Amino acid sequence: MTFIQAALLGLVQGLSEFLPISSSGHLVLGQALLEIDTGDITFEVIVHFGTLLAVVTALRDRVWQLGLGCWRREVGAWRMVMYLGIGTIPAGVVGLLFKNALEATFSSPTAASVWLVFTGVVLWSTRFRQGVRKEIGLVDAVLIGMAQCFAILPGVSRSGMTISAGLWRKVEGGEAATFSFLLSIPIIAGATILKVSEMASNPLVAEVLVHLVVGMVIAYLSGIFAIRWLLKLLQGSRLDRFAYYCWLVGFAGIAYFWR
Repeated sequence: MTFIQAALLGLVQGLSEFLPISSSGHLVLGQALLEIDTGDITFEVIVHFGTLLAVVTALRDRVWQLGLGCWRREVGAWRMVMYLGIGTIPAGVVGLLFKNALEATFSSPTAASVWLVFTGVVLWSTRFRQGVRKEIGLVDAVLIGMAQCFAILPGVSRSGMTISAGLWRKVEGGEAATFSFLLSIPIIAGATILKVSEMASNPLVAEVLVHLVVGMVIAYLSGIFAIRWLLKLLQGSRLDRFAYYCWLVGFAGIAYFWR
């Protein structure tokens, strides 16, 4: 992997992690098109960590309010933290149980393309859903958490699945997106901790580390932009417009990579 390739993939990750077009799917397709063979998912995990930092930065006021509210033992803050924990459980369990099998799917650009088409179908299904509720409830957290499980597959958008689930539950688009972004923190942090612990036992060469840092920083900066733009866009709850893009890339990928 070159410096430029690391920067390009970091840009793809930052934009596609929060826009409902699947960052993992785009990374798989990008690596296949650029003929990059990383050998495992270390790069994917590290650039995902860059987007985690983007969430904390872009939503720092909301994160600060939650942290301060928990410190002050406010019921509303602790309830939201509980909902985030509940929403994290399904994807965490699936990820731990099927870790090796899921990692293998990241080597198939055809599979990622197929799942991008699936993402487009889910996004299109929200076309006539208008969110009105400003608060997340227990049932919302459970269903959104279950929807997040599908995003473990490359090509399935995590933000697309979770925000769509929120819209189907009639949660206002901006609030559904905010909950989705906050929900990414524990799942990405967990994956990062697991991968970093593996890297500690198998140190990487300096050149590889530089590429990881470049990808992470670019993902961080572009992620902040994507979060702010999508939050403005979702004031009209129009998530379905991204379906066309997912279908275009998905069908193009199927046509190109099909063997």
